[in-house]
Amino acid sequence: MKTILITTASILALTTGAFAQETSVDWDGATQLDTLVVTTPLRRESSLERSTSSVTVIGEEQIRRSAALDLPSLLRNHAGVSLTANGGMGSRSGVSLRGFKPTQTLVLINGINARSATSGETSLFNIPLDSIERIEIAKGAHSAQYGSDAIGGVINVITKSGGTCANGNTICTTVSAGVSHPWGGHAGITTRGQTEDGIEFSFGGRVIGTRGYDFTTAMSEPDDDGFLQGSAHFSLGKEFDWGRLYADGLLSRSRTEYDASAPWADEAENSLFAGKVGVRVDHAPDWHSTVELFTGFDFQDNFRDGTDTLNVYDTTRSGIFASTTKTFDAAGAAHVLNVGIEAYREEISSTEDFGVTSRDVGAVFAQHSIEFDALTLDAGIRYDANEQYGSATTYNVGASYEFLPGLVGRASYATGFRAPTFNDLYNPWGANPDVQPEHSRSYEIGLQWRPTVDTVFDAAFYQTWLKDAITLDAMYIPQNLARVENTGFEASVSHRFNALLYGRAEVAFNDPTDSDTGLGLIRQDRFKATAEVGFAATEQLDLTAALVYVGPRNDISQEDFVSRIELPAYVTVDLSATYAFDDQTEFKFSVENLFDEHYETTSGYRSPGRSINVSLARTF
Repeated sequence: MKTILITTASILALTTGAFAQETSVDWDGATQLDTLVVTTPLRRESSLERSTSSVTVIGEEQIRRSAALDLPSLLRNHAGVSLTANGGMGSRSGVSLRGFKPTQTLVLINGINARSATSGETSLFNIPLDSIERIEIAKGAHSAQYGSDAIGGVINVITKSGGTCANGNTICTTVSAGVSHPWGGHAGITTRGQTEDGIEFSFGGRVIGTRGYDFTTAMSEPDDDGFLQGSAHFSLGKEFDWGRLYADGLLSRSRTEYDASAPWADEAENSLFAGKVGVRVDHAPDWHSTVELFTGFDFQDNFRDGTDTLNVYDTTRSGIFASTTKTFDAAGAAHVLNVGIEAYREEISSTEDFGVTSRDVGAVFAQHSIEFDALTLDAGIRYDANEQYGSATTYNVGASYEFLPGLVGRASYATGFRAPTFNDLYNPWGANPDVQPEHSRSYEIGLQWRPTVDTVFDAAFYQTWLKDAITLDAMYIPQNLARVENTGFEASVSHRFNALLYGRAEVAFNDPTDSDTGLGLIRQDRFKATAEVGFAATEQLDLTAALVYVGPRNDISQEDFVSRIELPAYVTVDLSATYAFDDQTEFKFSVENLFDEHYETTSGYRSPGRSINVSLARTF
């Protein structure tokens, strides 16, 4: 059966075209691609159908049907997204796009950067899945919109918002609870709605925990590595005649056990927060301005019970974002002009002596879009000034053209950069205060074909060149040594066969290579194929099966930390079933890694085996 599933997924994937634009399909058979609006690619509302770059949307319904219990498990089900993890739930996880490192992929929470300023990575495991309404993945360089780190792309996690409930009620509350095998459990509550005076709100919380398992094969701590997390989210908003007031936030705190060679630490406590308050002022029907005050933090404490050692790495980032957007007609075309500023301070606090513990960043940007019948043009530029390394200017240009109804071609070119982290510049255990930012340039050519309302094909070819890449020299000191070139191809298809059956398949090829040595980059998916089938067996019962195949990847041996090894290919299968007893009560049964595949995404660290989850949700 396993061989049949793998073969079927491969055939589907290889005969289709990249999921640059994901189709949104509901179980009533309504395909909604042409009305889907995204905010991530241009940092303002724009049509997904007319996008000039590759964008994937993972919607709330898809999250509900997935067998995943956490965000890393959800993201790994998509081709073009590389995921590495040092074990199971709660372990350090990195996500990257288009063959580049996690530090070169920007992860946002409601548009807010909450990554660590020391490691340069986001605590992906600490973003609870239950708080997420949708995820927008914009691929390719987007530094012209977001500044540093968006070389491979941007993953924007958007939390649940308020408004009228799905059942038409003004206020509704959903309570859920479940148990997992190996031992674990979770419970959560979410309330959303709208008051009589028009305040839209959503707030909720979740607790999840697992006994875990022994993560590593390379360390001498044969114990289970457990995980416990508590989280809360909120969203408030109100429309006025003159505009809108709004606020949102996500807070998560967790405790993770892990295996380490160092005798002074084998547990970590992590706290993550991202929040903002904002106002939108509508100056006219075709002109509005937005001002947001935001803050985010990533706190990490490493320790070992029974010792006095405590290693602290805390990041706080606070600032202001302001933009104004004007829509107008000129020369027979529709124009959208968006200009803005962004300023923030990054601060770190640590038990290590970094010497420099803060830096200020300021930026100005402008984006201009033109729509003339079937043609869409995008262009933008951004200037970033950082008190540590100077300045960086990035830009993007793109076009999409509808050759025939349902047949749209697109092309784009963009530059990007990544600022060195505090670890790169000031870590007392090995740093280089003279290291400079990484710079990239990339282009993409894509084609989307929608022959029927139920079928979408998409394909994209891209190349990226990275110079001044920050790597460690023989003494483990950061240097601007490497030049990297990556050539890739993505393809996808989604199709609704009838009102009951839906399927999608995706495939991605990458060849990220160090131009100086000719060696491929480590821990990057060279070939990945995914497939998913959904079947509404009855009016109450929905069934979903998902398959992921990842080809061999390069890594560094955990024995000497120098020699290269090849991690073998692997395939996993997930199943989930949801049964609605009525409009208010839903039962879910899911299995991740059905065939208990043994594999590693990071050398020396075991990925989870078969896990089973049973949960019940009730809406009042």
